[in-house]
Amino acid sequence: MPSNRTHIATAALALALVACSSPKPGTPEFVQKKEDEQQKTAVKAVEQAVATIPSWVSQPPVSPDAWYEVGIGTSPDMQIAMDNATQAAQARLVFRLATRASGLMKSAAIQTGSSGDPVVTQEIERVTKIIATEVNIAGFIPERNFPQQDGKNYKFFALVRLPLGEGNKVIADQVKKSAVLDGKVRTSDAWKQLEKEIEEAKKK
Repeated sequence: MPSNRTHIATAALALALVACSSPKPGTPEFVQKKEDEQQKTAVKAVEQAVATIPSWVSQPPVSPDAWYEVGIGTSPDMQIAMDNATQAAQARLVFRLATRASGLMKSAAIQTGSSGDPVVTQEIERVTKIIATEVNIAGFIPERNFPQQDGKNYKFFALVRLPLGEGNKVIADQVKKSAVLDGKVRTSDAWKQLEKEIEEAKKK
């Protein structure tokens, strides 16, 4: 049966081996070990943060009646972070709306045989820019938000919805204000379909 002296000797040997395997403070090996530990801690923190983010952040809902977009905002102030996230989501929806407006007007111009008219082309570009930068769209609907601590800051994820009926009305209103487009594209099948979608949205 091992004596107490044997146990003590074994423990001392184990401690000595651990001490030998650990780099001494101030050596390059010690600095590298600390950096590796910090890196592992940072990676673990990121993985834990990502795991808590809801699925709608990476995969916004898809609907035939509305568009959804996600925005991200960061600030030391929680309300500002949330506002920034909502505004970022709205900006992405405005871009989608302007892209839809441009495509719709170009399609209507082709159908009416006016796509080669430089005046019509220039007017389409002008109206698209107005929708993208100047129109105040009131039809945005906040759907969800998710707060997350980001060091000393708050990070917010915001999900915003824009019903297609509201977006279509914005496009129609801007075209009606244009004497050039109002007379050129509103007789097209594309425009008739837009007006039909607007009427159907009113019934829902």
